[in-house]
Amino acid sequence: MALTWPQGIRSAGVASGIKSDGALDVGLLVVEEPAAWAGTFTKNGAAAAPVEWSRSLLGSPLRAIVVNSGNANACTGAAGLDAVVATVAAVADRLRCSEREVAVASTGPIGVRLPAGKIAAALPDAVGQLSDAPGAMADSIMTTDTRRKISTATVGGCSIVGVAKGAAMLAPNMATMLAFIATDAPLDALALQPALNVAVKASFDRISVDACESTNDSVFLVSSGRGPQVDEAGFNAALTAVCWDLAEQMVRDAEGGSRLVRIEITGAQDEERAVAFGRSVAASALWRAALHGADPNWGRVLAALGSVDRKLDLSQMRLDIAGHVVFEHGEPAGSLSEAAVAMQADEFTVTCTVGPTDVSVEVLTTDLSPDYVTLNAGGMS
Repeated sequence: MALTWPQGIRSAGVASGIKSDGALDVGLLVVEEPAAWAGTFTKNGAAAAPVEWSRSLLGSPLRAIVVNSGNANACTGAAGLDAVVATVAAVADRLRCSEREVAVASTGPIGVRLPAGKIAAALPDAVGQLSDAPGAMADSIMTTDTRRKISTATVGGCSIVGVAKGAAMLAPNMATMLAFIATDAPLDALALQPALNVAVKASFDRISVDACESTNDSVFLVSSGRGPQVDEAGFNAALTAVCWDLAEQMVRDAEGGSRLVRIEITGAQDEERAVAFGRSVAASALWRAALHGADPNWGRVLAALGSVDRKLDLSQMRLDIAGHVVFEHGEPAGSLSEAAVAMQADEFTVTCTVGPTDVSVEVLTTDLSPDYVTLNAGGMS
């Protein structure tokens, strides 16, 4: 059976000409009736105009989200806001709804003026192609992604479906990505927002490709309300599972990445400190370069951990790389050659035991390769 959006949700993906190669670059998600929704957005001080607009809509019903790829519409001054207003007006006119019922998202190069007229001209095709299949929209939001990212879950007779994009500029602060998640669970914004906050914190906030925070991070969760009543705890768990799956797909598709690495932190004093440890290791360019070379240079991991805790007790620590102990009780341990062989796998775990507690978190990262540098050394094209 083909994957479809939840009841009352449709989407489309079309080409507007923003991308010079003619690829799909405008996505439109529409809810049949004004809908409850939740959102999380970048904390970056240089947030893009579409982020500022969509964030201002929180708390009011939503009918549609329009998204473009190939242009971030970030740091473009008054022209950026003008482009958002023009896009919103065009969508509202086409759907016969209020402009305040239309959210906007953009992704692509920063500092390039968005040709809003191209989006407006593509809207008739987008509306005409609306369907319950999410694939075209998932394709329309890709930039350097090599494949679409879709995830789904069911809970109590309701469904949750999400599409996302992200392959670089992924940093743990909402991550640098876009995600559009829809459900038919009849939950209002007062229930959806905390559920999304928790899900994002446990998923998109725990991935890092290059530790570079962006200007356009946006995650939307929209409910058509068309499904049966659900247990909120069950819904929250299913939502977190969808977000985690999308987050993992992003790291697997990371620019230049050749392996997915799970940074597991155990024994920290609390979850917040554990996440900070994990983020520091995942963000280390030195360690990620070692990952690419399958070099078990564990000193780089310890240095990253020590940058978080200036009083790190090495005597309590144990470090396992791909299942091989390389450091324990303050001293080197095990076989580096065996660890190096294990690190040649496409996926493995680095476990850092930093204390005696039962706290455990996981942060995802990837290796740093010459391909990543090449992909990001080409200017703003």
